Amino acid sequence: MINHPQDALYATMCSYLGLSARDVAEIGGFSDRFARDLLAGRRQFPTDTKKAIFELHKVFQGLVRAGKEDVLDGQTALYIYRTNEQLRASPVGQIWPGAFVGPYRAAMFEVWRWAAQDKFKPVMLAFAEVPDAE
Repeated sequence: MINHPQDALYATMCSYLGLSARDVAEIGGFSDRFARDLLAGRRQFPTDTKKAIFELHKVFQGLVRAGKEDVLDGQTALYIYRTNEQLRASPVGQIWPGAFVGPYRAAMFEVWRWAAQDKFKPVMLAFAEVPDAE
C-alpha cells in the first residue's frame, strides 16, 4: 500500500476537526466505507476532498475568531448542536451552508478553553434548544 506522504495530514485534520467517516463521505461524495478507508490510511485522499478539508479548517478558524469576539462582547454561553441537521437548521447554519457539527463543536471548545485560560467571565458550553430538523 503506497499512499501520498500527506495522507496522514488529512486524516489527522479530519480528527482535529471532529469529522466522522460519514461527514468525510458527504464531503467527498463517496461511500462511508471509502471514507473509513481514507481515515485509516488505506486509501489516498482525492484532491477535491483535500481542498474541502482545508476549506473546513478555514471555517473552523473563522468560528474560533467569531466565538472569541462574542466572549469579549460579553456572551457567557456557547451553544452546541447535537447533529449536523440541527446545526444546519440553526442561525449558524444559515450563514454556513453544509455545516458540520464536529468542526463547530471543536471551535466552540477552543473558545471555551481560551476564555478559561484568560480568566474571562466563566463561559458555559450548553446544548442549544432548537427544534430538530426533519
